[in-house]
Amino acid sequence: MTEAAETTDSTEDVEGLRARMRELKGKARDELEELRRDRDKMREYKAIRDEHNKEVKALIESVKAEREERDRINDDIQEAKSRRTAIHQQLKSLYDEIRDLRSSLVGSPSTDQRRMMRRVEELEWKQQTEQLTIDEERAIVEEITEIEKQLVRIGQEKEKQDRIHELRRLARRLKDEASDAHQKVLDLSEKSQVHHQEVVRIRPQLEQEKKAADTAHHKFVEWLKKVKAGEERLKEIRSEIDKISGKIRKQVTDKHQATRMERKARQKAQQKERVEEAVQKLEAGKRMTFDEFILAQKHQDDQDSD
Repeated sequence: MTEAAETTDSTEDVEGLRARMRELKGKARDELEELRRDRDKMREYKAIRDEHNKEVKALIESVKAEREERDRINDDIQEAKSRRTAIHQQLKSLYDEIRDLRSSLVGSPSTDQRRMMRRVEELEWKQQTEQLTIDEERAIVEEITEIEKQLVRIGQEKEKQDRIHELRRLARRLKDEASDAHQKVLDLSEKSQVHHQEVVRIRPQLEQEKKAADTAHHKFVEWLKKVKAGEERLKEIRSEIDKISGKIRKQVTDKHQATRMERKARQKAQQKERVEEAVQKLEAGKRMTFDEFILAQKHQDDQDSD
């Protein structure tokens, strides 16, 4: 193959490589444009997912707060119920004691006491105003003594009734406290129910937000895969472009080097021709320029030194 043919083939190779590079660059631009669109979609679904996750986090915090408040109120309810139960137990003990005291009462202390006091006064008046026999006097003294014994028992009955009145007052106070505790249970139960209903209300919304976040995440992953695939394709195209660019640079460099060598060969041949012509003129004694004389003289000196 001639030097001209080699140059032609080299030119064709470079042009072919450049055509392939143009084709690849066009493909790279298309891939890059598609990659940008895929990245935009990926970012879009990421933003949607993050927004839903943000709402999920806020709703979870709301549910947590509502549950904590509900549980705190339920603790107060249990405390109020325990207090109410303790009062009821105390009331039962009071009523048991009242029933025991009532069952041991003989009669109405105040009525019996007045009646007996009047009888003692009558007997004492009779002792003072009437002439009594010894037996009558003895009978009056015995009756007064018996009445006084009964009055002592009546005094004990009065203590029982005073205790019953005291227990009743205490029972009324405890019943008020039990009623307050019961009302507190009702009020707190209503408040607890409000927080419970809020938890129930939030749950569907929370599930909906979770589902939306999961859906957006799946979409994000799909577009992320497309982005990675696009990046890989673009990387392969760029790698091929780099290889072709290297080949073109080598072809151009080789061509320039061949051109330089060809030019040096021509210059050397021309120089040799000028030297031979100068030597011929010198040997023939022909007229020559100063440069020709220098060339011929230098050639002879080189020949002598050899």
